[in-house]
Amino acid sequence: MAFAAARSSQDTMAEMNITPLVDVMLVLLVIFMVTAPLMEHRIPLGLSQRSPVQVEPPPVVALHVETGDVFRLDGQAVSGPALEQALADQLAREPGLVLKVQVAPEADYQSAATALAAAKRAGVANIALD
Repeated sequence: MAFAAARSSQDTMAEMNITPLVDVMLVLLVIFMVTAPLMEHRIPLGLSQRSPVQVEPPPVVALHVETGDVFRLDGQAVSGPALEQALADQLAREPGLVLKVQVAPEADYQSAATALAAAKRAGVANIALD
């Protein structure tokens, strides 16, 4: 009979422990087995084919700020104190309007600030500076 020679304590073991690898592979196999039937289940979804809804754009009101605190609301001259009331009346007639403010190059900053403040106090929410 032949017996294997006894190993010395200095020899290192060169074997790989595959138990954790097998555990991970089995867990992945179970996950794929559970989720595979779910991939074939389809939810019926019927989308209606309608023509796109035409949304009417909001009305645009032009406010021109000129030199000397002269304001023109849709072409009509308005004084500084009456501007807020004119804007409030316009907003009551056309709710959701867009106020397009155009300031003349020679107009001073105070006139533009007065027009914007009057628009804010009148309740105009949509202001476009041009």
